[in-house]
This record gives sequence, structure tokens and C-alpha cells, in this order.
Amino acid sequence: MESLMSGSGMKRLSAPMVSRRGFLAGSGGIALGLSMPKWATAQGKSIVSCIFGGSFEDAYRKSIVEPFTAETGVEVTLKYGNGSEWLTNAVINRNNPEIDLLWLPYPQNIQAINEGLCIELTPDDIPNLTEIAAPWYDGFRKMGVGLDYASFGIGYRTDMVETEPTSWKDLWNEEYAGKITLPDITASGGYQLLVMAAIAHGGSIENIDPGFEALKELKPRVRKFYKSNPEATQLLERGEVAVAAWFDGRSWGLADKGVPMKWVAPSEGASAAMVSYHIPTNARDPEVCKAFINYAISKEAQEAFCNMMQYGPVNTTAVLTGQAAERVPPLSSLKQLDWFGIVPRIGEWQDRWNREITS
Repeated sequence: MESLMSGSGMKRLSAPMVSRRGFLAGSGGIALGLSMPKWATAQGKSIVSCIFGGSFEDAYRKSIVEPFTAETGVEVTLKYGNGSEWLTNAVINRNNPEIDLLWLPYPQNIQAINEGLCIELTPDDIPNLTEIAAPWYDGFRKMGVGLDYASFGIGYRTDMVETEPTSWKDLWNEEYAGKITLPDITASGGYQLLVMAAIAHGGSIENIDPGFEALKELKPRVRKFYKSNPEATQLLERGEVAVAAWFDGRSWGLADKGVPMKWVAPSEGASAAMVSYHIPTNARDPEVCKAFINYAISKEAQEAFCNMMQYGPVNTTAVLTGQAAERVPPLSSLKQLDWFGIVPRIGEWQDRWNREITS
């Protein structure tokens, strides 16, 4: 392999010879890394990052990890777990990170920024940042960039409900008693659930009490508070539950496997969810991490992954097709929660959740 800039029709150019836009155009928009001498060798390099399991992992490997490795020779090891575990690992090992490239959901991505764990990402280093929608780059104060956006709403089995849900308040419908699964507060979607429950019952981030009171009322009717998306997948697939506060792409993935599933954006609004990339301050090889990010947010990788998972792309030039185009809500239709307002409150919320909801 000549360099991380070889392949995919990319010409080897020195940085002063081409503008950022010209570079992107000349590379077909894929621009794996940087047009710099430091990319002279990449064979034998490796990075450790993170991943959720299940269908997400399958799509991520096929559309991003495997093509990147084939293009560059860089081996990518993915660490299973959840955002809380990855963030804890990053804090404990901040001087010598075990995870080279953090990949975090809300709220852990905001916590990582607040903790000063991340370096700033710039278009000079990651050219494809010029194509990213503002909430997924500027929204992270340029200390991270999103991979894709999901919509957190309600998934349900059409063969197990008589009344199809249309609003968050429908989760309290007696018909669904014993057939509901909700995320634990530490699982993906947990904080979104609490905030949306509060909003649906007259509250807000600043006035979260209505959310807790409503969920305490709902608690006896909840079959299980799921800890991970694969767990929710199994509950729905086996028919142990009929209704879930869950993500759109996960729901449609089950539908495409033959499970009679639908997903709905509640009338009060679906919440935008996001996993984002962050490079630790003391990462052992930040340049390789930048190259991986640049590939992951490229038009080609975005189209491959987002059409496969039926999630929204962060790259504004990426195009959804087929069922993904029909199913993925436009970004403008989703509620963008104030995560920098939520994060200072999550310690208190988590303690209260453990006392009042899952105790």
C-alpha cells in the first residue's frame, strides 16, 4: 500500500497544491486521510474504537470498517459495551487511552467534551467536515462529529396491538399493560425517554418532575427496562413485548426480517439521537483516527451505512434511497434536545431513577 491516500481514484498531492474543496472533488469526495507526508506508511497500524452489537455492528463493519481497512491497511478493533463504560474507560485512562477513537452516544459524548477529554477536529485535518450538517459538528463545539442520526420514538408489533400508538402519552394506554419495554436510564434512549415523558406531561428539562411522576405510574405495566438495543430487539422479535420506546432504524430492521413491526414519530415529536466520534487528548495515533473519521463521514460511507441501517446521514451530500428515503424522518422534523443543559442534571436524575423507577 502506497499511503492512506492511495486507492479510490485519489491522486497523491501535496497539501499546498490543492484547496480543500478541490481536494474533495479530486478524490471523489471520499478523502480517507490527509495529503501529507506523514501518511507515507500505514501498514501495521491499528486503532481501537467502540461499537454497539447486533445489526448496527453488522452494517458498520460492512459499510465502514472493512472498506477502510481494505483501503488503508489499518486494522480496526471494536470494543463492545455502552456509552457509560466507554466514557469511564476514557476518564480512568485519560493519560494513556486504551480506546484510540471514542464513539459515544448522548449523553456521554457531551460529558466527554465537558471533561476536556477530546481534541478539536478541524476541516484542515478532516476535509469531509465541510459537508456535515451543523448540529452534528458545531453542536459538539467542534470537539466531535456525528456518524448518523436516529429518531427515538415508538416501535410496535402490529400483530400484538389493536390500537396503534401515535403519541408518547399512548404508552400509558391500558391496552399495552405488560407488553411494554422501555430503556433503562443508562441505556441508549434512557434520558430521551425521561425528557419526552416530561414534555408530554407538561414538564421540561428544567421541570423534570412530571416525567418521573408519569413513569412511576407506568412502571407496573412495563414488562422490562432494557439495558441495550440487542436486548430490546430480542424482546420484540420473540413477541415478549409489543411496544417499545425505541429507535426507528432498529424497528425497521426487524420489519425487514419479517417481524410485523412499525415505527412512529409521536405527535409530540421524536427525539434526535446520535453517536459521535471523539479523539482523546492523548491518543496514541490521532492522525489515523482522523483518517478513519474522514472516511466514516464521507458521502460514500454515509450512503452505504445509512441506507443499510435506515438512519439519517450527517453528510449533507449523502442521498438516501428506497425504503430508507421513505422511512427516515427529515432532520428538521426532530426535536433537538439541549444536551449541554441535560448533562449537569444526569447524576441527580440517575439517582432518582434508581430510587423511584427501577428499585
